[in-house]
Amino acid sequence: MKHFLYISLLLISLSACTPRVEVDHRMHEGNIDFCCDESYANILAQQVYVFTRTNPGAFIDMTRCTEREALTALLDDSVRLITMTRKLSGAEKNKILENQLNYNETHIAVDAIAFVVNKNNPDSILTTEDVRRIFTGEVTQWSELFPESRLGKVQVIFDNRNSSVVRYVVDSICAPDELYNGVSAVENSLQVIEEVSKRRNAIGVIGASWINAVDSAQVRVRELVVPVRIKKSPDAPAFGPFQAYIASADYPYFRSIYMINTESNNGLCTGFTIFVAGQRGQKIFEKSNISPARIEERVVNLKDEF
Repeated sequence: MKHFLYISLLLISLSACTPRVEVDHRMHEGNIDFCCDESYANILAQQVYVFTRTNPGAFIDMTRCTEREALTALLDDSVRLITMTRKLSGAEKNKILENQLNYNETHIAVDAIAFVVNKNNPDSILTTEDVRRIFTGEVTQWSELFPESRLGKVQVIFDNRNSSVVRYVVDSICAPDELYNGVSAVENSLQVIEEVSKRRNAIGVIGASWINAVDSAQVRVRELVVPVRIKKSPDAPAFGPFQAYIASADYPYFRSIYMINTESNNGLCTGFTIFVAGQRGQKIFEKSNISPARIEERVVNLKDEF
C-alpha cells in the first residue's frame, strides 16, 4: 500500500512539473487565396474540400487559372500559394527573395498530358513520332497517319493558349521545332472535351486528371471522348493516360506537380501543403487518375502451402 501511495504521489508531482504544450492553430485556421492550374484543378478542389471540412476554421479561396497567371500572382505577391508543373527558375526565385519572402517547393503528384479523340474516330492509337509530327505541322491530314481514314484535316484543340499543357507540348514534344500555328485553343479543359465530342476530326489536349471526371452536365468524360493510347515505337505496346501507366512511366507524357509556398511563417498555406503532401492528401490522389508523389509500399506474404 505504501508503495502504491508513493508511486501515485510521484506521478502527480511529475505531471505538475510538465509544461503544457500549446497547440498552434495557425496552420489550420484563417483565410488564404490559392491559385491552381486549371488542367488538374478538379483534383485540387477535392483536396480543398476535405481539408476545410476537417478544419472548420480554415477558408481557402481557390482560383482556377492558367499556370502563367498563377505564377504572375505569386511573383507579384498577390497570393502566397500556387500549384505548378515545374519548379521555379533561378530568376523567379530571385524575384521572390527581392520581395523579402522565402519559398518552398513541395512535390505532390505526377500528372500527364492526355490526348482525346471523337468516339467516331476509329484511330485512337498513335506513336510518339505521330504525336510529334501532328504538333509540329508535319502531319495535317488523318490520311497521312492512316491511309484509309476519311476524317480529313487533323484539328488540334488546346485548353488555353497560356496553359501548362501548351508549354509541355512546346518544350517536351515539339522542341527543337516549333508548335504548328494551325492549332486552336478554347478556354478550359471541359470546353476541349465538348468540342472534340462534336468534331470527328479533332484531337484535344488536356490534363490526365480530366479523363475520369464529369462535364458540366454531369456526364462522364469517358462517355464523350476516347483517350488516345501511345506507343513509344511502332512495335511497342500502347498505353493510355491512366494512373498505373503514369506511375510506371509506360505512358510517356507525364509531368510532376508542385505546390509553391512563399508564406513567411507556418500559417494556413503551410498547413494545407502538409496535408496535400501527407498521407490523407496522397490518398485523394490515389483515387483520381493521377499518381501521388508518394506511393505507399504494400508487402504481401505468400505461403508455399495452402
